[in-house]
Amino acid sequence: MEYMDPPVWNLDQLYRQGGPELAADLAALKDQTRKFTAWRARLRNGPPSPMEFRELVTELAALNRLAHRLSGFSNLAFAQDTQDQKAQALMARMNEEMADLANDLLFFEIWWKELDGDEAAPLASALPDFAYWLGRTRAFRPHTLPEPEEKIINLKNTTGGDALLALYDSLTNRYRFRPPGAEAGVEVGRDELMVHVRDAAPAVRAEAYRELYRVFGADGPILGQMYQTAVRDWRVENLRLRRYGSPMEVRHKANDLPEAAVAALLRTVRERVGLFGDFFRLKARVLGLSKFRRYDLYAPLVEDRARVDFQAGFEDVLAAFGDFSPRFQSLAARVAEAGRLHARPRPGKQGGAFCYSMLPGDTPWVLMTYNGRRQDLFTLAHELGHAVHAQLAGHHNIFHFHATLPLAETASTFAEMLLAGRLKSQARSERERANLLFHLLDDAYATIGRQAFFALFEIKAHELTENGATVDDLADAYMENLAEQFGGAVEVSPEFRWEWVSIPHFFHTPFYVYAYSFGQLLVYSLWRRYEVEGSTFVPRLTDLLSRGGSEAPEKILAASNLGPLDETFWRGGFEVIEGFLEELKDLEPQSG
Repeated sequence: MEYMDPPVWNLDQLYRQGGPELAADLAALKDQTRKFTAWRARLRNGPPSPMEFRELVTELAALNRLAHRLSGFSNLAFAQDTQDQKAQALMARMNEEMADLANDLLFFEIWWKELDGDEAAPLASALPDFAYWLGRTRAFRPHTLPEPEEKIINLKNTTGGDALLALYDSLTNRYRFRPPGAEAGVEVGRDELMVHVRDAAPAVRAEAYRELYRVFGADGPILGQMYQTAVRDWRVENLRLRRYGSPMEVRHKANDLPEAAVAALLRTVRERVGLFGDFFRLKARVLGLSKFRRYDLYAPLVEDRARVDFQAGFEDVLAAFGDFSPRFQSLAARVAEAGRLHARPRPGKQGGAFCYSMLPGDTPWVLMTYNGRRQDLFTLAHELGHAVHAQLAGHHNIFHFHATLPLAETASTFAEMLLAGRLKSQARSERERANLLFHLLDDAYATIGRQAFFALFEIKAHELTENGATVDDLADAYMENLAEQFGGAVEVSPEFRWEWVSIPHFFHTPFYVYAYSFGQLLVYSLWRRYEVEGSTFVPRLTDLLSRGGSEAPEKILAASNLGPLDETFWRGGFEVIEGFLEELKDLEPQSG
């Protein structure tokens, strides 16, 4: 099969907008829900037998599969065109349907959490294939409210927090930008603009960033208020109502990670962030820059204006997967072969990239915007790595096949390392090899240093918002955050005070970002093993990924002889970064 142009996925495989299949499945979901709610009366009479409990959980899993398919379709339809009013209306309706469903099913979750431990244990033992999910559900018992209150929260979210986030997406995804050097009237989307921040010309990089934050900055006070509202909503629900000890504890609990492990991660990054400063100073010298500006962070050593057509780029990515494992290659290829890859630039398309793993055993959906630059190859490899991960874990049930956030970036980041290794081996000169090392170090900063400091900013922003800070106060705090992470090695221009309002994760998934730092440092440990063990390492990584979210992250890592997750572990990842930097210094590349 040939892929001459960036493809567009085919959502008709799921449903047609307004088609009879969509209406039929919504009706089926309601019927299945009514049937399931009959368990409420049966549970009042006492705990079910192990056989009855398996029947109950099997029905619940089937309900969730159908709900994931329906809500997944609405999310994908919105992502492909955030300005499509039908897609907007469908997503709003589906959010309401899913809130109603969550309320209808809530009785089981609350019953299971409140069940006496002596009664719950034999039931959980009878369902070993659901054991981790059942145990994790009971772990949230201290933070669960009475059923009427939980229902109110679910309903209010559809017109409150969820609606606010949808509005943020609709607003920011309609932004248009004038690319550097373009004639008046020429406008592009954010992803197309961001191609220019990796341009070889300093003026082009600067112009692209100025344009990005000119547009976001114009709405900065409004976007900032939206963020503060999302923060207050998070704090009201989770701290005042659910009695979590801190805003970040909510994420630790969801990730099933001890707070100490994340604290050790953030401390280590803070201690070693000067290593990135050393890299930026080297980069400035190599590029012949008297001062290294935030605009120059991702400047290439070698100017690369050649456009890589999609077919050639896609084949390079697949070949990198194949160098590691033919199985990885075939699973990655399946995404495009199944018509589930959307890579074509289009107005209104959601910015960024994602892999949507909807159902176990099903081929995932991948969205990214392919503009023909080398960075796009790494984005494609990253998202296809997610797709491989999901397919390897596809034998698990609906509650176990998604990896928890700390491990969710393992396959995707490892895939980028595979691509970098292949491109480095094919480099025709020391300059090309050095350029790839620059890319690896750029990526190390972006995924470890940048994301960890994002998390540190979120901690501060939640605290400031609780204490009545203004939007300008948060912007000032963000500039202080940048000053600490760059340590004088990078000059930061004033417009970057609005960078934080352009980060969707801050709005949608508070404290998500430390998972990137976690995943990258973990992958460096895995990569070191692969370099030593070669092909014998392939089954080890395959096993790790195949576990999906069926066990706690620490247990999955322990099975691969990794951990404990303390400062020593995280420093090991920085040793790989030091190796990249020393290798780059030995090459002593010169700009030109």
